[in-house]
Amino acid sequence: MPQATPLLRILNVLLAPGLRTRKDPDAVFEKLLQDAQSGRAVLDADELAALDSLRLLLADHAANPDLSGMGWQSTQDQIRARLTNRAVVRAAQASRPEVRDEPVTAPVFVVGLPRTGTTLTYNLIARHPGHRGPKLWEMDDLGLPRPAAERERLIAQARRKFANVARLSPAWGHLHPLIADSEEEDFMLRAHTEMFATWGPAPRYLDWVGSADLTEDYRFLRDALQVIAAGEAPDRWVLKHPMDLWRMPEILKAFPGARFVWTHRAPGAAVASGCSMAEATQAMYIKPGRIDLERIGREWLDISAGGVERAVGLREQLPDDAVIDVVYDDLMKDPETVVHGLFETLGLDWGATDDANLAAALDRSGHRPHAYTLERYGLDEAKVAQAFSAYKIPASVLH
Repeated sequence: MPQATPLLRILNVLLAPGLRTRKDPDAVFEKLLQDAQSGRAVLDADELAALDSLRLLLADHAANPDLSGMGWQSTQDQIRARLTNRAVVRAAQASRPEVRDEPVTAPVFVVGLPRTGTTLTYNLIARHPGHRGPKLWEMDDLGLPRPAAERERLIAQARRKFANVARLSPAWGHLHPLIADSEEEDFMLRAHTEMFATWGPAPRYLDWVGSADLTEDYRFLRDALQVIAAGEAPDRWVLKHPMDLWRMPEILKAFPGARFVWTHRAPGAAVASGCSMAEATQAMYIKPGRIDLERIGREWLDISAGGVERAVGLREQLPDDAVIDVVYDDLMKDPETVVHGLFETLGLDWGATDDANLAAALDRSGHRPHAYTLERYGLDEAKVAQAFSAYKIPASVLH
C-alpha cells in the first residue's frame, strides 16, 4: 500500500499555504496561462478554446477537499506544462516556418490497456533503426533540437526530477519507471486524456473528455513531433498511450496512414494495474488516509471498459489493415515468433539491432514486480467480465 514518505509529508506542510488559491481556480488558470506564454508565443483564440477545458480539470481538483498541498502544486505544474507546450510549438513554428513541413509519415500507435504488453511492443518498434518515439526528457522540456551538450544537461535535469517522483511515491518505480532518456507516452505532449483523473476525483472533466472529439489535440501532437525532430525526422514515429485505443479515428484524421498495434489480455490484470497506478499517483496528490480505493475501482473500470467497448465499435470504421492484433499470452509464450510476425506485417526487416533490443526487453534481472489485486479496489473478476462483455480477445496465432 503506498504510504506518504517523510519527504512528501514535509513538502505537504511547506505547500499547505498555497491551498488557499483553490478558492479562485479561474484566477490560478489565468496566471498559469500568463506564465506559459511569457517569452514564448501569445496563443490565439482558437488555441485558447482548445485548451479551455483544462480550466475544468483545474476546477475539479480545486474543489476536492482532500487535495494535499503537493497535489495542488502538482496539478498546477501539469496544467502549466500543457499550456507551455502550445506556446513553445507556436513560437518554434513562427521562428522556423519550415518546421510545419517536417515529415510525419505513417506513424505506429501502440494501443492497449496497461499490463497488456504495450511497453515491450512499443520499445521494440520505436528502437528499430530509423524509428523513434518521443523521449521523456524531450517532452518534459519541449523545444527544437538542441546541441549535444545542452541535450545532455537536459537529460540529467530530467533524471533528477523524475528520481524525485520515486522518492515521493516509491510504488511508481515499480509500476512505471520514469527513465529520462527513454521513450514515454504521448499524453505528456497533448492537452487532454482520461489519465488526468488518476490524480483524484475529476467528475466534470471526465464527463467532458469522454464525449470530446480530440482530433485537434492529435493534430497538435503532430506539430510537437515536427518541432522535436526538426531537420532530423525519423523514417517513422512510434507513439503509445492506453487512451489512444478509443481515439483511433481521431488519430487517423491527424495522422493519415497511421497503423495501430492493439495489445490484448484478459482485462482483470489491466484493471487492477490501472487502479494501482491511480492509487500510487493519489498518494502524492491526496491527503494521507483520504484515498477512496473503491472510487478508484469504479472510475478505472468505467474508463477502461467503456473505452474498450468504444474501440471495438470504432474499429469497424477503420481500414482493414489499420489495426494489428498482438495477444499478450502469445507474446509471453513465444515472443520471438510474435514480434517477428508483427514486424513483417509492418513491413520491417528484422535485424541484429532488433535481436539485441528483444533480448534487453526480456531481461528481467533486477526487476521487482509490483503486486496488485482487484479486491483491494472493491472489484472482482465477475464485475470486470460483466463490464467487458463486449470485448473478445482475438484467437491465438500460435499453434
